[in-house]
Amino acid sequence: MADNNRSLNPVMRAIFGPEPVTTKTGYLLCVGCRERGSCQFGIISNEILEGGKVRTLLRCPANFAGGPKVAHGGWVSAVLDEMLGHLSLYENKFSVTSSLTVDYHRPVPVEHDLEGHAWVEKRDGERWHVVGEVYLLGTNTLLARAKGLFIERDISHFERLKEWLKNQDKA
Repeated sequence: MADNNRSLNPVMRAIFGPEPVTTKTGYLLCVGCRERGSCQFGIISNEILEGGKVRTLLRCPANFAGGPKVAHGGWVSAVLDEMLGHLSLYENKFSVTSSLTVDYHRPVPVEHDLEGHAWVEKRDGERWHVVGEVYLLGTNTLLARAKGLFIERDISHFERLKEWLKNQDKA
């Protein structure tokens, strides 16, 4: 089911707002992408599959090229981090990246249709062990794979950050 067909749980409402901004395909936009009206990473849509696996359709925008017609490795890791970070949201939880390891299998072409898959490998209390992969759409060609550790936080995480930064400015 696409993002626009899924009702927002309380954590998603707290992060994305009571009236979230979505793309034409219904993908929820984060704070950094709302003004643009599109995901800056090129994520087009998400679909939750059986067993909790999430399928993501995406395209690497040309401005993220690191070489001729090839995505920058930083884009690859950032988009995988985004895909993995959404997994807890679908279960009414909020988590932040603790670690992310990316294996690059093949160059990721810019401006080509891509497909991502993300899933929870295991949960250990507040620790989410997650995996994500990016493929050239319509093929079994693995382009990149990430394993991450995400830690659950409560939604006051952002307020604590704000307060911490305020105290850093005084120091």
